[in-house]
Amino acid sequence: MAFDFKSTPTDQDAFDADILVKAVNDLTTLAKQKIEDIKDQGTEISIADMFDMQMRMNHLAQISEATTSVVNACNQAIIAMARNVKG
Repeated sequence: MAFDFKSTPTDQDAFDADILVKAVNDLTTLAKQKIEDIKDQGTEISIADMFDMQMRMNHLAQISEATTSVVNACNQAIIAMARNVKG
């Protein structure tokens, strides 16, 4: 699957978490499709299908973890800025 990074914000744009959510949702959909394909095959499953499913799930886990880390870093930056604001 190829992602469209043309819509990635520039340094001057606001942070858009929708891009990260879309990436996770797209990978989740691909993993679900693979599971449905395996179900449709019946009782037999090939080693290639197992490796493909493992690769898809690994990629999903990595992107999901990266997304969580990015959002956490943004939250920590906002908290640090709020701490420095004196009213």
